[in-house]
Amino acid sequence: MSESLPFQSDAAVSAREGELRAFLLRFIGLTLLSGVTIGMNKVLATLLGLHLHVSNFQLAAISSAETLAMALGTIPAGYILSRGNPKHLYAGVSLSLALAFCVLPWLPGWQWVALLMFLVGLCISLRIVAMSTVFLVRLPELGQGKAGWYKGTLILGMQFLGPLCGNYLIAQLGLKAGFLISALMFAILAVLGWQVLPDNTAPRKQAGQGALPGAASLRELLRLPIVRVTYLFEILASFTASSVGVFSILLAIRVLHWPAHHSVWLMAVQGLSCVLVLLFLGRFVLASRYREQLYGGAHLAIMGALLILGLWPSSIAYLAASVLLGLGLGVNNLVNTDNIARAPVDKARVSAHLTLFGMVGGTAGALAAGRLADLTGLRNVFLIWLFPWLAAWLVFHGSRWLRRSPPAAIPSLAPTAESAP
Repeated sequence: MSESLPFQSDAAVSAREGELRAFLLRFIGLTLLSGVTIGMNKVLATLLGLHLHVSNFQLAAISSAETLAMALGTIPAGYILSRGNPKHLYAGVSLSLALAFCVLPWLPGWQWVALLMFLVGLCISLRIVAMSTVFLVRLPELGQGKAGWYKGTLILGMQFLGPLCGNYLIAQLGLKAGFLISALMFAILAVLGWQVLPDNTAPRKQAGQGALPGAASLRELLRLPIVRVTYLFEILASFTASSVGVFSILLAIRVLHWPAHHSVWLMAVQGLSCVLVLLFLGRFVLASRYREQLYGGAHLAIMGALLILGLWPSSIAYLAASVLLGLGLGVNNLVNTDNIARAPVDKARVSAHLTLFGMVGGTAGALAAGRLADLTGLRNVFLIWLFPWLAAWLVFHGSRWLRRSPPAAIPSLAPTAESAP
């Protein structure tokens, strides 16, 4: 009898590992298809706006309506999810999105399109919270080495495969057929989500752990230099990525005079570059003794991309700018995520802040870029975006490099003397 215990233990471990592998494969597949659908819909919404002959600002309003709704819906979505069945909620929201995309191409004006995209964003916020919560709950079992897989796969779908699929569908079948296929994909996601997601994703509460007041918590976090730096560069990154994302198709069509079915390649190249960094260069960047130089160099790459987009309107230059921007944004996210993971902070609260700041920054970036494009011209927007990046770089990198700080050092995690209470 006792001899069978090791065998039973090994069988249980093997079964557990098999269950984890199966979950990871199903979850990553669901994430990839979800990202493809979101990325495809970005292209569909942009081209629908062009079909309605909207201005730059109106196009930005259509694009940013979804992002704004996602930002507003994040906290309520967490509240709803904690009290409901994520499997039922995910499936119901996905079916609602399928219905919405059946209606979108027949709406008469851009205001109605923007309004429905706002409602779509509210639904997507619930889907994002559901999937990210499931992944975070299972991550300790999966291992920290898989921590970048969710975001990397999502970006691969949103910024590379999704735009390509949307562009191909429109070229082959037309705009309205593209929306109907998108609705079908949301219906498929409802079925897959029902199979993959669990009935309950609520994390276990630790005894004696109470909630901190939101404002006090934010003040405590902002006393840490590493948190201030991370928040600033994440906001700038989302601000810039949304601006370039909204207008990359317009740049290809109106500035480079590419045919419509090739216009998506600027967005796709940027997304693929960022995904390659997230999935394959994490160990190289984070373990390097020149980590801080790579961090500062990534921000210089982003500024170089903005400079190229503003001054050199050629196909080769714009493709190079897309690569630089994707690489810079990828390294920026890797270092920021690792810095926060090593900092003595409430990870859940910081994660919520970064999600909210990213969405708000993306919305503000798209709207500001749309207004500035109408006032100053499309290419001048990217030159204007250089100034906040340059100011942030001089403050947080220039002074450190002048002091010749050790290459592997990271900013102090302790409160500064000036900010101490």
